[in-house]
Amino acid sequence: MKAIKMVAIAAVISTPLVSTLASAQQIPRFDVETHCEQVASFGGDFSNTLYNSCVDMEQSAYNGLKGPWASLPANVRNHCHDVASFGGPGSYTLLESCVQMEVSAGSNRSQFSFD
Repeated sequence: MKAIKMVAIAAVISTPLVSTLASAQQIPRFDVETHCEQVASFGGDFSNTLYNSCVDMEQSAYNGLKGPWASLPANVRNHCHDVASFGGPGSYTLLESCVQMEVSAGSNRSQFSFD
């Protein structure tokens, strides 16, 4: 009976961790409309052209990230999420750029030389 209680307690304790890990592997949900409204309103006047272009770029970046997102290293996902959502509603375009740069830098690390 004690073993069953221990298993039940372990399951309850680990449930939030499991759901947190699962959600971390899901591509983040950014408020694209708010982000693009801010971009389109920059400088005072609202531009429908900028808004539509922004939404199109965000959609393209989201589509490019949603497939490989879960297979990216956790440190890249976490770092780039923080970068892309810093000070605003978040941007998939920034997220995609960050991921591309981090993956590229990780496979092509600079070497220091005393020569």
